[in-house]
Amino acid sequence: MQRKKSRLGILSEQVAEARRIFDLQQALLEKLRVAGAPTHEAEGALQTYASSLTHLLAHEQKLQEEALAKKGETKLKTNQRPP
Repeated sequence: MQRKKSRLGILSEQVAEARRIFDLQQALLEKLRVAGAPTHEAEGALQTYASSLTHLLAHEQKLQEEALAKKGETKLKTNQRPP
C-alpha cells in the first residue's frame, strides 16, 4: 500500500523539478552565448523559471515553518501536565 504524500513532500518534488529546469535553461543560455546565437528568448525563459523557483522556495519555507510550529504545539500539548 502506498502512503499519501504530504503537501510539503509534493512541493519538495516540484522545487526539485523547477531547479532541474532552471539549470537546463541556464546551460542552454550559455551554449547559445558561446555559439554567438541570439539569447533574448532564452533569457526571458530563464527569468520566468527563476521567478517561479523563487515563489516555490518561499512557499516551501512557509510550509516548513508551519509544520515546525504545528509540531511545537503538539509537543506542548503532550508535555503539559493537568492542573
